[in-house]
Amino acid sequence: MNGSHAPTARAAWLHAALAVLSVALIVTVVPHGPWRPAAEIPLFALGLAGVRVALRHHRTQLVVAWRGLGLGLLFFALSCVADVWKLAGVATDVTAPLESALDIAAYGAFVVGAIAVVRGGRRHRDRSSWLDIATLLLATGLAILAVRGDRHSMSANLIEVGIGTPLLTAVLLIVCVPLALSRTRSVTTMALFAAAALAFVGYGGAILTESALRTSTLLDPLPLLSVAAIALAGRHPSVARMGLTPTSEQDATSSRVLAVGAALLVSPALLVLWTAGHGGIGYVLGAGSALLTGMALWRLFALNRERERTRSALAASEARLQILLENAADVIAIVDAAGAVAYMSPAVQSLLGRPAAHYVGRDAISLADPRDQPRLRAAVAAAGRSGDPDSGVVDTDIRVQHSSGGTRWVEMRISGRVDAVGIEGWVVNFREVTDRKLFEDELRRQARTDPLTGLLNRTAFNERLEAATADVDAVTPPAVLFVDVDDFKTVNDTLGHAAGDELLLAVAGRLSAQVRGDDVVARLGGDEFALLLNGADGDRLRDVADRLLVAMRSPVQLAGQAVTVSASIGGALAEPGCTAEQLLHRADTAMYTAKRNGKDSRALLDATESVLA
Repeated sequence: MNGSHAPTARAAWLHAALAVLSVALIVTVVPHGPWRPAAEIPLFALGLAGVRVALRHHRTQLVVAWRGLGLGLLFFALSCVADVWKLAGVATDVTAPLESALDIAAYGAFVVGAIAVVRGGRRHRDRSSWLDIATLLLATGLAILAVRGDRHSMSANLIEVGIGTPLLTAVLLIVCVPLALSRTRSVTTMALFAAAALAFVGYGGAILTESALRTSTLLDPLPLLSVAAIALAGRHPSVARMGLTPTSEQDATSSRVLAVGAALLVSPALLVLWTAGHGGIGYVLGAGSALLTGMALWRLFALNRERERTRSALAASEARLQILLENAADVIAIVDAAGAVAYMSPAVQSLLGRPAAHYVGRDAISLADPRDQPRLRAAVAAAGRSGDPDSGVVDTDIRVQHSSGGTRWVEMRISGRVDAVGIEGWVVNFREVTDRKLFEDELRRQARTDPLTGLLNRTAFNERLEAATADVDAVTPPAVLFVDVDDFKTVNDTLGHAAGDELLLAVAGRLSAQVRGDDVVARLGGDEFALLLNGADGDRLRDVADRLLVAMRSPVQLAGQAVTVSASIGGALAEPGCTAEQLLHRADTAMYTAKRNGKDSRALLDATESVLA
């Protein structure tokens, strides 16, 4: 029923204009007597038509509220029928009480509708909604008591001013004013506010002038015009949004503040209503109380707006921070004083493969690779308090565990221990540096290895040799074999440098195949190779040297032809107190001895410089 068949805003204004024209005709053309209430019946029918449109076409959320409003208009229309009979002299003993009863029923229906607006779509056990309902009912009862006092008559005019005025006062202040001032105000809510205000001014004016409502040219049209406002409110499309749940907590809070503020205005209104019925200085007290309450409310609203601006600024700041954290490559973590992760930024998922919530509450040290956990503990211990001028951040590179089971290198910066609002512990910032670490490892490897054969180079070999000779065991000392390929220059000159490189690769493979895993093979440069044997003796030195000679004699395919080469090998066993330089020099000297002996041979020295057979 919505869509294109729903009445438009233009139709609503035309409907309201028709109702206003009807009011003008009623108060200017229709004479007093039975014709007057009879002429008001079509006006109430127009109001009922607006309510029907709100319920059936616009599908308003406040179904009970609009049904209560429609029922009140219906009771008023029936009251007009009873009034016609009464003024015509038909069964006045029945029609007079019936008119009053229908008026009271109409006001009761308005109260039900007002309660439905206050309650809205809130849950059955919502205490705040029941408190709002109690406030409305209490305000209505006190207002009726203030106007009626100890009067017991039930004339139609007294019902209008004695019941209608106080009830409309409570509904206007507690229901219509918050609706008109809320963030969700619309044509419908403003029209309902106007309806309540028009009826309130009309009935209240009758109290102040102490005259019948229909005898006042100025006051008489006002309650009737409120029916035109109700017709506009019901037919306007904005009625569909009335009663919707606030889109934000700020809107809900603002609505509650408005409702509380409007309820505070009931007290000065009660003073004015009491004075209207009993006299005294209640007008002054009421006006003063209203002014005082209004000033307090204005300040309350100002504080509420300031709070909303602060919350909006805070929400915007938090949103910006969240966006920055979600799109930052660096991970930011907060580790509490107990060492558990209190916060982890969203970027951790792209780094370690799991969402941030997975890491909150876990021991921070356990996230590191077990090999790096001692170093991470030392870095945390080294981070002092941020208030200490001697303290500062601690930088370290560690491996962290990835969800796939491997590790990632991260560059980590640990702050000094922080003791601030919301943070007690350490702020940790880290980013992945796996590629950098691999590159650095590759550079270190290249700096320590021969680019052609992949063996250790002279520098790395000397380091390993120095470590081996730092504490020589006389029983199983280290030994060095110095290997020089015989006639290597001839291979280069006849077959080319590419063939020479292939020969060097073949030599490197054969040397490596003849030693143990803890031994070291290196290329010192050109066609010179060296081997470090850990835990050797004379027998092992001879055995390895002989196997190397045999391995070197095997033919090698170079440039499409089989080539046989040989090597001259010199070796030496270390002695206690021997330096790396001395040991390598002795092996080099022995190698030259082997070359002088005719090549393809070995010359070995024991720890006492004696030649091993």
